[in-house]
Amino acid sequence: MTVGALASPYVLPYLYESKRRGLDTEYGIRREGGVFMIGDSQVGVDRAGNTHIKDVEFPATKGLWELLTRNEVDKDSVTDADLKQYKTILKMTNAHLEGYKPHANIHISKGYKFTDVISKLFPGTPRQSGVASG
Repeated sequence: MTVGALASPYVLPYLYESKRRGLDTEYGIRREGGVFMIGDSQVGVDRAGNTHIKDVEFPATKGLWELLTRNEVDKDSVTDADLKQYKTILKMTNAHLEGYKPHANIHISKGYKFTDVISKLFPGTPRQSGVASG
């Protein structure tokens, strides 16, 4: 698999079971068999490191790769444009929703990715039942 220099350090840990610590397989890319998925959709990565989801190309940036793969995102690498692209991907794939189902509640987590990224991308969204409001 050739994914380019920018994407390589983000994609390679998915190929090795022992190196998966720190990967976000909840709101980001996960590997199912030999296929990369996000939410309900397959993910392709080209030789330049661009991401392809549902026939849409998302240009490779370090910030977008951080958002797509890391539990704890390097905020210094993420731009507003990266956050906008990530939000588009989440909406396209239902990756932020329970069971990746359209119209489901947002999947709430106490983890960094939800509290510092997802909840800010989708402010004022009703919280899942059983989770206290803050």
